[in-house]
Parts: sequence; structure tokens; C-alpha cells
Amino acid sequence: MGLGERLRRSLRYYYLRIVRIKAPAESIALGVAVGVFCSAIPVGQMLVAVALAFFLRCSKVAAALGTWVINPLNFPVVLPIFFLIGKTVLPVDVPAVSWEQMVTLSTVDMFRVGWDWFLVTTFGGFCITLPGAIVAYHVVARLVRAYHTMRAARMAERRRRQLHDGS
Repeated sequence: MGLGERLRRSLRYYYLRIVRIKAPAESIALGVAVGVFCSAIPVGQMLVAVALAFFLRCSKVAAALGTWVINPLNFPVVLPIFFLIGKTVLPVDVPAVSWEQMVTLSTVDMFRVGWDWFLVTTFGGFCITLPGAIVAYHVVARLVRAYHTMRAARMAERRRRQLHDGS
């Protein structure tokens, strides 16, 4: 199975996981948006997303799933981008972390580099994930509503057939 096929299957898996959550479309969409927004946090993003979803009374499962937009596998690529954006936006003098350090340092070692780096990187990530969260909310709400409508129509048709066959 090629990379494209694996990606397609993975996307379908997460799509089905999200639309099958037993909650209103708005709750699921807000949960995913919270997860996408919190995915910019270098450490503990899922914990923060679920706590924020609890506070906002939206789907915690959707929030946890939304954090996988940015995950440990693509952190080495996105963290330097987040840092550059954060350093551009915030007027803070923070030493840059080289690409080699970014790839080889553990999270604990990155904290030793400094809280300023962590805050600048997280802020830069929020600059990217906030628009992504807004888009995710609208897309997921539409997908979930469509899925729920399609499922309700299928169930109504099934009930209609059962009544017709039972008569």
C-alpha cells in the first residue's frame, strides 16, 4: 500500500471517528476547533484541549482528535516555522534553536533552552492554528450535519421498508 493510499485511509478513519461522535454538530465542530487550536502547544496539547473543551462544554473526544493536526511526527517541521512567526510578531529577544537542535533535543531539553523560546514558539503556532481552527469549525460542522442528515434519511428509509414489508 502506497503513501497516498495510507493517507486516504487515515483521513477516512478520522473522518468517520469524528462524524460518528454522539453529539450535536456544533459541539463536535467546536471540539475539533479547540483541538486544532491547541495543537500548536509543543507539550501537553491533548490535555489542554480536553480541559478547554470541558470548560467550553463541547466534545472532548473531538478536541482530542483535533490535536492530531499537528503531532509529534511533524513537530520537527512546524516548530521552527512557529518560532519564526512568533519571533516576527513578538518583540522578544530569544535565541534561535537550530534545526539540528530541534530534531535532536527532547522536550525536556527544549525547556532548558528557555521559557521564552517556548512562549514565542507557542504564540507563533497560535497565529497559524487560530485561522485553522476557524476553518475546521465550519468544515467539520458542515460534514457532521451532512452525515447526520444522510444517516437520518437512511434510518427513515429502513423504517419505511420495515413498515411496508410488515403490512
